[in-house]
Amino acid sequence: MSEVYKRELVYLVTAVITVIMFVEYFFLGTWQLAETLRTYATIIANIALGLGAITLVVSHAKKIQRRAAGVWAFSAWLLIFLAISFLSGLAGWAMTGSGQGNPMYDWFFRYVYTPLGQTLYPITGFYIFSACYRAFRARNIDAALLLIAGCFVILTNAPVGGAIWGGFPIIGRWFLDYGQVPGMRTFLIVGAFGMLAYGFRALLGRERGFYGEVAGGE
Repeated sequence: MSEVYKRELVYLVTAVITVIMFVEYFFLGTWQLAETLRTYATIIANIALGLGAITLVVSHAKKIQRRAAGVWAFSAWLLIFLAISFLSGLAGWAMTGSGQGNPMYDWFFRYVYTPLGQTLYPITGFYIFSACYRAFRARNIDAALLLIAGCFVILTNAPVGGAIWGGFPIIGRWFLDYGQVPGMRTFLIVGAFGMLAYGFRALLGRERGFYGEVAGGE
């Protein structure tokens, strides 16, 4: 099958599925055909997850085999913990019928994964502080206004702000309710229109990058 026919097939499948979901959502409520397609999508997603895990193992195994400088040890630890979590979950499923309720899996999640996540999260605070320092330098009027609003919001969230002056939480809350919320909603609406435009471009086959990757085109 030529590349042209492959792309046309992807166009056709995308268009048909889009129309089916559109009709179900706006006109029919519940449609067995759409339910079947969603079931197929769930199966395909799980297959893709398994293929992703296999690709991850193969990629890091090659790094360990080549002794890639500076990364092979991390690849080894990743595969070790991947094997431990997979085997513990598999053992829990064999014992209880699900991955939950397995003491080994629960211990691994509670005392390894959770502390690592809690450790990584505070580290990002230093990067956020550095970014704020670079962004809040009052080089012009816009940066000065951003700096003032940021200071009020910080003093609102920090307990010391209310202790210094009771007006900090009031002003900071005003910035959050009447400054942040409208701006975020504006970004969400604009993003929704962007996704809508992208969807139409993908449906009509004009999003060459998407279809090139899916259909194996240029």
